[in-house]
Amino acid sequence: MWKRLLYTSVLIVGSVATASADGPAPMVGIVSDSPVASEPLAIQAPRTLPTITTSESCPAVTAVCQPTETLCNPCAPCGPAGRCWVAGEYFYWVGSGNPLPPFITAAPNGNPVTEAGRLGSPGTQTLFGGNRANNDFRSGFRITAGTWLNGDQTKGIEADFLYLGQSRQTARAGSDGSQIISRPFFNVVMNQPDTELVSFPNMLAGTVSVDSRSDAIGGGLNFIKNCRCGPCDRLDVILGYRYFNLTDELTIREDLTSLPGQTTVPNGTRFLIEDRFRTKNNFHGGVIGVTGEKRFNRWFLGYRASVALGVNHQVTDISGYTFIQSPAPNTSLNGRYPGGLLTQPTNIGRYTNDEFAVMPEVGFRLGCRVTDHFRTYIGYNYLYLSNVQRSGDAVSLRVNPTQLAPNGSLVGTPAPVFTPKTTDFWLQGFSVGLEGRY
Repeated sequence: MWKRLLYTSVLIVGSVATASADGPAPMVGIVSDSPVASEPLAIQAPRTLPTITTSESCPAVTAVCQPTETLCNPCAPCGPAGRCWVAGEYFYWVGSGNPLPPFITAAPNGNPVTEAGRLGSPGTQTLFGGNRANNDFRSGFRITAGTWLNGDQTKGIEADFLYLGQSRQTARAGSDGSQIISRPFFNVVMNQPDTELVSFPNMLAGTVSVDSRSDAIGGGLNFIKNCRCGPCDRLDVILGYRYFNLTDELTIREDLTSLPGQTTVPNGTRFLIEDRFRTKNNFHGGVIGVTGEKRFNRWFLGYRASVALGVNHQVTDISGYTFIQSPAPNTSLNGRYPGGLLTQPTNIGRYTNDEFAVMPEVGFRLGCRVTDHFRTYIGYNYLYLSNVQRSGDAVSLRVNPTQLAPNGSLVGTPAPVFTPKTTDFWLQGFSVGLEGRY
């Protein structure tokens, strides 16, 4: 055995020496007592570890949303990015308007007192009323803020406040007595149209003004639950509470002075008359709806649709007075009397009513991501509220003139009276907004 080992060592040393002098050494077999099969050595590929989907091992991949986008990071929170958000919108909206009856009429000179300015009489012209007021475009704003309650951004809360600027429409007519101006009403005693004169030649000089105003505010709080989340879009369900207030105020004022041709009161007697109608609608309801958006690189298209079901609490206030000041000594006319023309003791007071109401709202917006934290957009919104009370609908032109000042004693049919009347209300228009997300 030792002789074989010695022989082998000599062969190895000789091979190394030959390789050093003449080039690479030839392959040398190892001699063994028992034959062993020669097999080539296999080169093993690197071992692939299984993918782990825990948050610690998720790759930092940011999907760039395009119409053909297929890349999706399953570990990224539901987009768009940002745990909290605040948005401000500027509105330019128009409303359905306040229906008003005819309040001011005029007639050509020469018409008799019995016909001057009466509705339906030849030559009568309506100067204000008989149509809708406060149906103009007006500015407003909405502020929205929200936060996600979990890291996946699939559960969150959101609050918003809406304000629509006041719409105000006014009209004024007057004369020194050289023209015929009047206020129309329906005389229930005579059962025919009648007028209260504002200006008439040689009898009365005066002015009449009408001021119609409308305001709207609203707000709500919603819980958001995601039901679909993709790399470039999301769809959420919203559940919450909605409040909306619509307030109308209508005021009619007269300032009259008797002229020498007046025979029923002393010359120079002054009449200050006011009728006021104010309505408030306070809607409270529960909201259910959907909201979502689709993203295309920096651009996005958002949508929102909801409906609120609840109760509209209506409040109607009617008030009025007549103030008479006469230059005649020891006259019993002077004083303040309850009621003007369309407001009398028969309808003056506060009236409340509760009505079931429905308030759907839809909105669309098209925007652009300006930076990683800010987005800007333009949008369109439509809002509807059923069963509201408007100040114009609270007015009744049916009047019993026996209770007009300074008489103040009702004889016959009580009129005017308040009769609740509900209608619908809508707002629609465009908006421009800026949203910040962090």
